[in-house]
Amino acid sequence: MFKHRWLFSATFILLAIFISSISIAKEVKVSVEQKSIEVEGVASEELGKYAEQLQGAIEYFACAIGGKTYESLFVLDCNPTEFYNALIKIGLKPGSPFYEDESGKRIPPKGDTVRLYIEWKNPEGKTMRFRAEDLVYNRKTKKPMQHIDWVFTGSRFMEDPATDEIVLQAELTKSIVATFHGDRSVILQNPLMEAIDESLYEANSKLLPKAGTKIKMIVDGSPFVRFNVLISGKVQGVGFRDFTKQKADQMGVFGYVKNLPNGKVEAVLEGRESDLNGLMEKLRIGPESAKVEDVKVEKKEFTGKYKDFKIEE
Repeated sequence: MFKHRWLFSATFILLAIFISSISIAKEVKVSVEQKSIEVEGVASEELGKYAEQLQGAIEYFACAIGGKTYESLFVLDCNPTEFYNALIKIGLKPGSPFYEDESGKRIPPKGDTVRLYIEWKNPEGKTMRFRAEDLVYNRKTKKPMQHIDWVFTGSRFMEDPATDEIVLQAELTKSIVATFHGDRSVILQNPLMEAIDESLYEANSKLLPKAGTKIKMIVDGSPFVRFNVLISGKVQGVGFRDFTKQKADQMGVFGYVKNLPNGKVEAVLEGRESDLNGLMEKLRIGPESAKVEDVKVEKKEFTGKYKDFKIEE
């Protein structure tokens, strides 16, 4: 009992020292204010190396150099510890990876969540930007992967057999973002329970940049919030509600929009604060036939009660 308690205390102290001595490498750009991270990398040049054995299946979205680059879409220019430290620095808390309990019940990954984007320039120099899931193809649905928020499971701390030091297990495996539940060492994990199937996903070759293309992975860890919005001006009878719904659906914002008897438009928006701010930029302009004169926004606590975006009468 005493031995186990001592080991727990020692591990906790080492973890506290690890977090308190955070230093972020140049390859990882951190914005604490926006709660975002940017990491440079490349589209994996080894993807498909073992095409016959793997039959095109992927298990990782991103890994570090030295990881399983042959079944990962992207290779990031940072080590896993740097990436982990950056997530901690923007205020996120790690949880635990997927596992099966003694009865065989599948327990989903837990922890704070983030949204992932990939940016690169095409041969014409135009900046391309996609949600991470759009670059992954689901073989069963025959569509891109469902849009999700990736879970900060945090990997696990363990003793490095080569140095006897306590390190992130991800530092040994070089695994950073996984589409498959089979690797518990990863830092970010797919929350969908379908991810137990190791052959479910493959690269979406229609969108994926050419192997070796320089990319940037953007991690959006902004909090979920609610905006109560009141818009005045020429905003009724001009397609403002349809415009709002179209933009909200594109950005993954939930809630509703409706006309008020006094000629104003009311909207309740819920989602990541970064998405809500982006949507508000568009609503302050509105459709071509509208003339927005005033916009009042009241920030409220996120409720999670809305599962889609509706136009209310």
